[in-house]
Amino acid sequence: MGTVAYAAATSHVGAIIKNPLGGADRSRALHDAWRRMDEAIGRADLTAMIVVGTDHYETFGLDNYPTYCLGLADRYEGWGEFGTPDGTFPGAPGVAQALLAGLVERGFDSARSHTMRLDHSFTVPLTKLPNAARAGVVPLFLNCNTPPLPSLRRCLELGRAIGAAVATLPADTRVGVLGTGGISHWVGLPRFGEINEEFDRDFVSCLRDGRLEPILALSDEEILETAGNGALEIRTWLVAVGATAGAGEPAPGTLLAYAPMAEWAIGAGIMEFVR
Repeated sequence: MGTVAYAAATSHVGAIIKNPLGGADRSRALHDAWRRMDEAIGRADLTAMIVVGTDHYETFGLDNYPTYCLGLADRYEGWGEFGTPDGTFPGAPGVAQALLAGLVERGFDSARSHTMRLDHSFTVPLTKLPNAARAGVVPLFLNCNTPPLPSLRRCLELGRAIGAAVATLPADTRVGVLGTGGISHWVGLPRFGEINEEFDRDFVSCLRDGRLEPILALSDEEILETAGNGALEIRTWLVAVGATAGAGEPAPGTLLAYAPMAEWAIGAGIMEFVR
């Protein structure tokens, strides 16, 4: 059977690329963590990397805004919005088609796209993690900012469904799952630039210890007030965590780096989920 051979999550703000040397004493540790993560992805010898991200009204608008949308293309173009990475990223359409069928079978009736373009929630991590891009990308859009949102628990279950669907693939299939977004930041709001380091560290501590219930108990209203609308993207982290569950409990997390990055207006986190 196929295997979820690697799972992780990372912040994705455009400033990671546009202002890489900001806060050099802190950003250096983050860039080193992405380098180590990329090396781990290379060692995992992946067939494809499922990248779970959101969209900032580049690909999807209010005329067509799905809860989930899976990309089925053989290549993807980046938007390059506001100076973020553009370029072309290879797809993995065979894995994507099988994953779509597996998700529908498990009650996740995802939309699908053969022409989906990628905004910075995908292109920034793929630029920092070239081995992820090289493996072949299966982008999974997840609505993290236009209510009604899928619940945190539903996103964890989506991850479980991904893991179960991957298990039905041929035995030599090795899939990675990368969640992108968060942690605390306010986007386009008066509180832009604020960071809630306490929220961030509590969040990654729960993931590190395998304590998911305190996270799942959070309401969107609480997240918005304490950590900003950008923190609603922690849904993508829960998808990555859930994909590691198999028939048991999800894997605990290993924090590779965290820093409150005022220069990037975010509490930036990078984490792996391994057994």
